[in-house]
Amino acid sequence: MENLIAVGYTQKPHGLKGELKFFVEENFEDDFFGTEAIFIEVKGTRVPYFMESVRSGNQIIVKLEGVDTKEAAQMLSSKSVLLSEKSIVSGNFLPDSDLLYSDCVGFLVEDVEFGVIGVTKEILEMPQQEMAIVEYKNKEIMIPLHPKLIEKVDYELKKIIINLPNGLLDL
Repeated sequence: MENLIAVGYTQKPHGLKGELKFFVEENFEDDFFGTEAIFIEVKGTRVPYFMESVRSGNQIIVKLEGVDTKEAAQMLSSKSVLLSEKSIVSGNFLPDSDLLYSDCVGFLVEDVEFGVIGVTKEILEMPQQEMAIVEYKNKEIMIPLHPKLIEKVDYELKKIIINLPNGLLDL
């Protein structure tokens, strides 16, 4: 069975023709808009759906294949939305890798300017991005795991080399 990643959730129906409002975490939006099929968790089962149409503005509104009434859409409201790990090309994956950020617990984090910061103790999933919890100078700090900050990942040495913004370690 393929791995599925939670990227958001369904909200209330929109209109009378089976459309649903969706919330998708910002770092997964490109992946969501770039896929044809999603999974919705219904009573513990991950059910695949094809998206007939998607439009966004203030909100993401999706028409799912086979969901043609407000009542059918209501049955799918407030459910987890998942994407196949294979369809995720941005967001939570490490650059140039098929590893997830959550696979980096125990990796040494080193900044290009400050040197060794510490070892990742935990990875937290935040709405905006993943955060590494690292012990630095006898306190736990959160380091954003964002592709623009990561310079290199050495998988064999379990090391992440990052370029943190000035002042982040002083917070």
